[in-house]
Amino acid sequence: MWDPKVGPPPVYDGTWETCIVQVVDFETIRLVYTWLRSGQHQFVSVVIDSLMEAQKRCIDAVAGVNALDQQDWGTLLRHLEGLVRNYRDLTLLPDASQTVQVVVFVVGSRNVEGKMKPLLQGQLQDTVPFYIDVVGYLYKQPVTSPEGLVTYSRQLLIDQQPNFVAKDNTGHLVSQLGPVVPIQSADQAGFNLSSLLDIIHQSGQPMVVQEGAAV
Repeated sequence: MWDPKVGPPPVYDGTWETCIVQVVDFETIRLVYTWLRSGQHQFVSVVIDSLMEAQKRCIDAVAGVNALDQQDWGTLLRHLEGLVRNYRDLTLLPDASQTVQVVVFVVGSRNVEGKMKPLLQGQLQDTVPFYIDVVGYLYKQPVTSPEGLVTYSRQLLIDQQPNFVAKDNTGHLVSQLGPVVPIQSADQAGFNLSSLLDIIHQSGQPMVVQEGAAV
């Protein structure tokens, strides 16, 4: 665990693999970015789970328990778009001390007029995907065995489809894996974030991912 309000990020000592920050307010998200932007850390990946919760924290900061007025919606849009773009650009910094190779935004999905879109309020559901290199829609595919047993396989749609927000701007994932990628789990062979990142890095590009989960 790391509290950015108390001190700098922990130094990796081999006893942990993941550093978790409890986000109690929007200021915490900003502080984490400040530390990451400074390069004073050893992290190679950053995951915001979830962007929905980040938006809620921003709403708390902007309006508290009050309803958002028109001006508040504009403020919310600027803050969240700025958040996404700032974190995204951590993979692009030329600083020699910068170690972040991939940034992942997790967000739920909902059906909006027949199309599965990010579960975000306001214009963000339409603007956020444009800032991301790879947008995936995660879902469970039922699989029936010859004995009639039904199990579920996790699949990630990464190519543009009429009823889903998904894309691969790098072109490398779709060209090598196709439009749907099987996701590794305890009982299923497939790809994980590291193996997908390896494919991207073969092209020399950083990667920013938005993963939308089926709900």
